Amino acid sequence: MYIYNTTFCLEDSALDDWKSWLDEQYIPMMTADGSFTDVRIFRVLAENAGDSFSISVQFSVEALVNVQRWQKEKEQQMALDITRRFGTKVLYFSTVLEVLV
Repeated sequence: MYIYNTTFCLEDSALDDWKSWLDEQYIPMMTADGSFTDVRIFRVLAENAGDSFSISVQFSVEALVNVQRWQKEKEQQMALDITRRFGTKVLYFSTVLEVLV
């Protein structure tokens, strides 16, 4: 079992639009074929973040091949969508975590 984690770094001014995008676009795109399940959303606690903050969005995924397929087929589409919609007000990076326990 793996966790596909994407951490989004947001400016305060982008929060409402980002939440709409998350609910209407990102989560449905990630869960459409059933490979990514159990979405969990966390706020990253950090001191001196200024007028921005980070949010971690995590999905459970059974096999690395599902992550690799998503990266090959859809990741670039997501990146273009984020850039078009938010410019530099929303930045992100993704990591894959292996569940040990």
